[in-house]
Order: sequence, then structure tokens, then C-alpha cells
Amino acid sequence: MELGSLFISAFISLLVITDPFGMVAVFLAITDGDDPRWRNRQSLKCGIYVTILLLVFFLAGTYILQFFGFTIHAVNITGGLIIGVIGWQLLFPKDQRKVTKAEHVEAQEKKDVSFVPLTMPIVAGPGAISVVVTAAVKITQSEDSLIEWLVVGSVIPIIGLLTWLCFRFAPALLRFLGKAGLNAMSRIMGFIVLCIAAEMMIQGLVGVAYQHFIDTPQKTSLLLYGLDYLV
Repeated sequence: MELGSLFISAFISLLVITDPFGMVAVFLAITDGDDPRWRNRQSLKCGIYVTILLLVFFLAGTYILQFFGFTIHAVNITGGLIIGVIGWQLLFPKDQRKVTKAEHVEAQEKKDVSFVPLTMPIVAGPGAISVVVTAAVKITQSEDSLIEWLVVGSVIPIIGLLTWLCFRFAPALLRFLGKAGLNAMSRIMGFIVLCIAAEMMIQGLVGVAYQHFIDTPQKTSLLLYGLDYLV
């Protein structure tokens, strides 16, 4: 994959998964009643935490999988399922993501909510972590792994920056786009997330099929034809 395409693909994948625009209303609800200057500090710290958390999983992802003995196919399938659930919830929300009573009470009692619940699990949740871990594993199998590490790794601070900007200017964004506009953006991102999830699961299933059927003496021409067509 060309470096430009790799950068765009990684950026779009992380952007739609983290969905900082869609989380604007959630951020405002959690920080409701806070001093504007304190809210701005919370947004900055959240952006920093998002960057650090995703970078840690991006750099350590391959070692985590090696430690547990997971294959890239298992990561693709499981990550696709997790991301698919998130995409479905974005595309067909039963209701707009609201802060639960427990979250609201916790936010009021805690002085700092920038890491929990803002960074984890709201912005950099299981879906985002699955994306960076999967990307890390795929990069290790590439010939130009060092350059690709730098390209994909550079996307993560940009996502952290966008998270900070969206939360920093959350009141203005809410006034400009309105709740309807934010909901529309979340639905569009939900569709893209579902497409990413489908692609990940297809790659995982095809990989498993090749590993367990194609690399063994028992294989049929029909199976070979179907898998070659998918790949």
C-alpha cells in the first residue's frame, strides 16, 4: 500500500472509531456545571491521554498477541465484531449516547474526568484499541515496516489533537452544527465503521480458511476458486 493511502486509511479508521465530533454532547454533559477554564484543561488532558493510550497499544500490540498466542486472523475477526457493534450503534442508535446516572455522579464527585470516563472508554475504547493493535500486527508483516510504523504512528497524535479541539470548542460546535448535525455525522461515521468491520472479518475468515484448508492436502477447486476471488 502506498504511504499516502496508508495514512488516509489509518486516519479515517481511527477518526470514525473515536468519533470526537459525536462525543461533543457527551463531553458537555459530563462537564456540565464546570468552570470553562477547568473544562478546557479537561479537554487538553483528554487529548493527551488518547494519544498516549493508543500509542502504547500500537507499540505493544504485537507483543501482547505473541504473549497470548493470538493470530492476526483472530484479531481481525474479533476486532471486526467489536467495531461492527460500535458501527451499528452509531448508525442505528436507540437513543443518543447519554451519560448514565452513575457516570454523572462519578463525574461530579471526581475533580478529574479526563481519563475515566472521557478517554477510556468513551473516546479510546475497545474499538479504537482493536484498530491500532490490528494495524501494528499487519505492519510487522510488511517489508517497509519502519516507514509504515512512522506513518500510522503519526496518525495517533492527530486524532488526539482533533479530540482536544472538538472538546475545547464543544459549545461552539454544538451551536453551529446542532444536535441534528452531530447525529447525522455520527450516522455517516457508523456506516463507514460497519464497512471497516466487514472488511476486517472477511480478511480474518479468508485467512483462517487458507490456513486450515488451502495449506492442507484436502482442498477442493470450488473452495480455491471462491477464496481466490475474495482475496
